[in-house]
Amino acid sequence: MRFSRPLALAALATTAAFGSACGESDLRTAVPSKGQLALNVPDGGDGQALRAGALSELYRLTHNLAVSINGSVGFVFALSEQILAYPPTETDNETFAVWGPSEPQGLERNSFRFTVNKVDDASYTYTLEARPKAATDDSAFVVVWEGTSFPDGADSGHGDLQIHFGALRGIDDAECTTGDMNVVYVADAEPRTLDVEFVAFANACNDEAPASSSYHYEENVDGAGTLDFVVVKNTHAAAEDKPLEETFAVRSRWLADGQGRSDVRLKDGEIPTDLATHIPGTTATSADIVECWDAGFSTVYVDTAPDELEPYLGYASEGDAGACAFADASFAE
Repeated sequence: MRFSRPLALAALATTAAFGSACGESDLRTAVPSKGQLALNVPDGGDGQALRAGALSELYRLTHNLAVSINGSVGFVFALSEQILAYPPTETDNETFAVWGPSEPQGLERNSFRFTVNKVDDASYTYTLEARPKAATDDSAFVVVWEGTSFPDGADSGHGDLQIHFGALRGIDDAECTTGDMNVVYVADAEPRTLDVEFVAFANACNDEAPASSSYHYEENVDGAGTLDFVVVKNTHAAAEDKPLEETFAVRSRWLADGQGRSDVRLKDGEIPTDLATHIPGTTATSADIVECWDAGFSTVYVDTAPDELEPYLGYASEGDAGACAFADASFAE
């Protein structure tokens, strides 16, 4: 199973001028901070191939996915922080503020406009729009990022946002990413939660087939947490002539000291047929893997089900199940 790292919105990293300023605005505090949307998975560095005592492969997968999602969100927030460092070009200082349209400089291909609106005393909306450098009409703007926020002080609050990668590609074919990224965050409750969904996501420049995936993250105050990720795509090579889509689901859980457990389930699509082929007479309809790691992120236990799948999954059963931080399996839906 291969996961595509979401492409950063590199074209948005602009130093374009935002025109004449019209004063400061407190409305910029309505835009959520990067910290509210960060996935904080314990950092264990690099390791070797899967075996008891080596860096856990499923820990590493969990960590790398968190880094990838943080990168996708982070580039957009880097842009908003850069824009909001300027005074707004238009505002009444109470109900709305507008930054832009920007004036593209040098090789910059697009102009941007950022708008914040106060809906009521508790909620705000914000929108980032882009249009080609040569365009001058407002109708040429497309929405590339939008959201609703319910702020509650620094690094707190809740809300949702959508990043429209395909919209940016629609006005700038140098951008390769298609699809949408939808985020719902709750940073004013325990545990802090984040739900991320990639819809029809792909690298169009590489003729990549669109895939959809979803992630659910929970973080307790002490640093313990959970990351669920579910990907729906065809896991078979084209030459196998198996067109159905499979579901690859992982739930990773960890304690405050870093020790944790991942439970993996591969199901649906051609999986029941594959199982029947490799294990005649089996009643199993999914392939499962469990892997546990210690506080140093080294593998302490690995197992597969059904057992006959070990040669095909590449996960040999070894280690001590009693060393797992979590005794029972728990699968993402």
